[in-house]
Amino acid sequence: MRSTDYFNRTVEVLRRLETYGYQVAYYILQDEDLAMDATKIVLLALAQEDTLYNLPVSVQRDLMKRKIMKQSMLLKYEVLSA
Repeated sequence: MRSTDYFNRTVEVLRRLETYGYQVAYYILQDEDLAMDATKIVLLALAQEDTLYNLPVSVQRDLMKRKIMKQSMLLKYEVLSA
């Protein structure tokens, strides 16, 4: 079972990454709603990473960037193919 401290640290990291992820998603998608959707999906995925809060900030940002770029491109493809 995970401790309250684990959850607090994870939430702190996710809050710090949220704005950065949204900025990257919006740059790719040029759509606020899609950027918010991509950010939510990636934040939920990152919350599942057991050691996220133990990683250096630069690694956390790189992880967010890779995941948000992938998710944004998937959403963009879905919109274009619909």
